Amino acid sequence: MTPISNPRPFAEVLRDWIGRHGGSAYAAAPRLHTTEQTLGRWLRGSTCATETAQRALMTLVDEGRA
Repeated sequence: MTPISNPRPFAEVLRDWIGRHGGSAYAAAPRLHTTEQTLGRWLRGSTCATETAQRALMTLVDEGRA
């Protein structure tokens, strides 16, 4: 299952993805073109206005295309 097709809440998918790609918000933020503070809010369950785009980007990174 890819981040784009995963039905779980965004925070859970993001937490798993970060664990596979660097293990910290510090390492993951540049790959997702955002800040550590924003990642922290998303991980706490805040709404992500760009969730679909973020899930697509995470999928592209997983596939080695970004």
